[in-house]
Amino acid sequence: MTSHYFIATMRPISEFHEKENNAPFISGEAYKEELPFTMPYVYEVGGDNIEFISFLDDFMQLGDVVEQYIYEEGRNGIALSENFPEEAITINLLNKTYKDQFGEYQLDSKKWKEDLSRRTIASKRSVTTFMKS
Repeated sequence: MTSHYFIATMRPISEFHEKENNAPFISGEAYKEELPFTMPYVYEVGGDNIEFISFLDDFMQLGDVVEQYIYEEGRNGIALSENFPEEAITINLLNKTYKDQFGEYQLDSKKWKEDLSRRTIASKRSVTTFMKS
């Protein structure tokens, strides 16, 4: 089984393909048909949660939305991931809130990146939506 972490954006992230950027991005166009995204630019992402959250905080502008999803391949390329919209997670980086099917939570304003990195921010069962509004 192979797991791929994907994000979808409204604008390309080519300016982040520089040597000093620690977050690796690979085009996810080959998987685009399999993914439940609504955004046009798809990338496969590597790195840990705190690094990814820091990237999003720097990359996203006011009003931006980024979607994230884990795609798991089983044998012969058959997807093991399923999309259950009722389990979707929404994270607002501006207001520092985390919302899942159980409720909405305010993150600590001083250590919100650490708080968020300890929560589930990606799933093979639903799309996570990051927003900055």
